[in-house]
Parts: sequence; structure tokens; C-alpha cells
Amino acid sequence: MNWRIPLFKIYWDEEDVKAVTDVIKRGTYWATGPEIKEFEERIAEYVEMKYTVAFNSGTSALHAVLLAYDIRQGDEIIVPSFTFISTANAPLFVGAKPVFAEIEDRTYGLDPEDVKEKITKKTKVIMPIHYGGCPC
Repeated sequence: MNWRIPLFKIYWDEEDVKAVTDVIKRGTYWATGPEIKEFEERIAEYVEMKYTVAFNSGTSALHAVLLAYDIRQGDEIIVPSFTFISTANAPLFVGAKPVFAEIEDRTYGLDPEDVKEKITKKTKVIMPIHYGGCPC
């Protein structure tokens, strides 16, 4: 059998190409501008919040969350042992230590019993992460 399951598949049309081309030709930063502002406003309205912030990646978002909560050197963050590398890297970006906890076979989410065993006085955050379409 010669088939592959793609990591992702991008669906686009000419309207999408034009929108991206317009941003590139405008010469502004891709992570700012009227499209991002509109996106943030529409998401804020949808989730009924006053503000939202768009990030370029989950890595950046996790990093920002740890900075916002003043996580720093010496703190420990419990993360799943089966995850994307960003989950483990985010604590390192702020000087904290990722502590790996086992996952459940059925959900691929953190195993609550193993998490309990990993908690110490240095634990500041438990970082459950959705994986492979399975919500944490």
C-alpha cells in the first residue's frame, strides 16, 4: 500500500491568495495591521471578552502566558510527556524547569494521578495541552 496521511492540508482559493498578496505588497509587518486588529476584535466579540491578542504560534502564546504569570528561574511547570516541543520549550524560555508527567492512554491528556505525584513546592503551573485533536 502506498499512501500517506498528511501532517496538514491547506485549503485556499484566489480570494485567499489576493488577501495574502495585498498584505505582502503593503510592506507592513505580517503580524500587525488592520487584518490582525479586525481578527482580534471579532474573536473578542465571539468569546465575549473586551480584548484578545493574536499570536503567530502556539509557542509564542505559551511563552507569553508564562511571562504574564511571572514564571521564572527555579519554578517548575508540569507538562505532558507526549506533546509538541513547544510545550517543553516554553518553560525553558523563562528559565523554569519542565517536569514531564505521563499521559492517559485514552485521551492523550495528562494523567491526573501522575501529575499529583510530580507536584512540589516549586510547581507553579500545570500545563495540559490538547493533542492530536483530543481535548485535554
